[in-house]
Amino acid sequence: MYRRVLIQIQCFTVAMMILFFSQSPVFAVAEPPEIKAPSAILMEVQRGQILYQKNPKLKLHVSCANKIMTGLIALEKMQNQLNTNITVSKKAVSVEGAVLNLEVGGKYPVEDLIYSVLLGSANDSANVLAEYIGGDEKGFVELMNKKAQELEMKDTYFTNPTGLYDEKQYTTAYDLAVLIRYALTKSSTFNEMFSAKARPWVDGTQILINSNELFWSYDGVDGGKTGYNEIDRQTAITTATRNGQRLICIVLDSPEESMYDDSVKLLDYGFLNFRTGILVSMGQPLKKVTVGDKVIDLVSIGDYYYTYPAGENYIKNIEFKVPEKFDPPVLKSDVLGIAKYTLEDGTVIEVSLHPAVDVYSSMGLFESLINQVKEYRDIVILLCILLVIELFIAVYHIVRLIKRLFLKLVYKPGK
Repeated sequence: MYRRVLIQIQCFTVAMMILFFSQSPVFAVAEPPEIKAPSAILMEVQRGQILYQKNPKLKLHVSCANKIMTGLIALEKMQNQLNTNITVSKKAVSVEGAVLNLEVGGKYPVEDLIYSVLLGSANDSANVLAEYIGGDEKGFVELMNKKAQELEMKDTYFTNPTGLYDEKQYTTAYDLAVLIRYALTKSSTFNEMFSAKARPWVDGTQILINSNELFWSYDGVDGGKTGYNEIDRQTAITTATRNGQRLICIVLDSPEESMYDDSVKLLDYGFLNFRTGILVSMGQPLKKVTVGDKVIDLVSIGDYYYTYPAGENYIKNIEFKVPEKFDPPVLKSDVLGIAKYTLEDGTVIEVSLHPAVDVYSSMGLFESLINQVKEYRDIVILLCILLVIELFIAVYHIVRLIKRLFLKLVYKPGK
């Protein structure tokens, strides 16, 4: 009897435990890490979703922002002319942080100068590029600020291409992440340069080595840069990819001894707690509409990805912007509407909706032709006028030809 009661108690306990744990999520996003840097951000590259932020709009002086913007503008302006040699002026090399000892009057390829700015933080190279592309430093800085406005970097202002301290210039972790994401997704050449661990300088006298130590200590690192104006206020920018998910990690004004620890904490937090997956699959039916007398599916013609906390669908709302009825014909290439997905973090993803099948008009050929004429009435009238003119000209030439032949037959020589 006692044994039976004990078994019943054990079964009840197990059942309660199963019930309790079944109501708890299998996956739970960990608490964001504590870091020493006063400002930081962790952004997913594909859509720019923010996975972590700490004072992301805090305005700070960040020399790396100047170097990255200088390199990006040089790439966009020179494009397929990266082998162009630029002559070095005396003014360009008379700058603090002239690490390459560029020869005044010497000529250096644009590509190597950009590498030296991104890898070696060479201020002399930054000035050489600025003078050549902008006409002078002032003209180049105008290009930098114009690009910042274009990218809606609302809390950024540049005063020089080098990043040397100037109390008038500033940026934020958020704006810097926007800049880097744009550069990585829009320029394969920038991506290649930003991912470089090392590169020989053009004259073979030295090797430019990326200063971000995480290249050699953290799995998946595929981009990075570090810099500072004051030794105890370090900037560390790192990109890393795991399982197809690429993250941008930025820590600003970090103590030198914790800049990499902070970066690793943020990257680990992102990779362990977030996943990148398909929101909408290619060919997935999303809505039904009526076309003429047929009901058809509207589908996506591509895969749409998003990043979400592990164990959550993260979709807050779905809104369809599409009429309920259409007149044929409609083709699979036509966009008939939009499916607007809003995520929990406020990210909006718009999916174009296309017919799953082509639907043609059931009316006769003559009726279809009449409708086409009505739809394009002005064009048809113009074509008719041109056709009449062409016929008139053709008739005129035919009459002249007949007249000429007749005259030759009537007035033959010798008669």
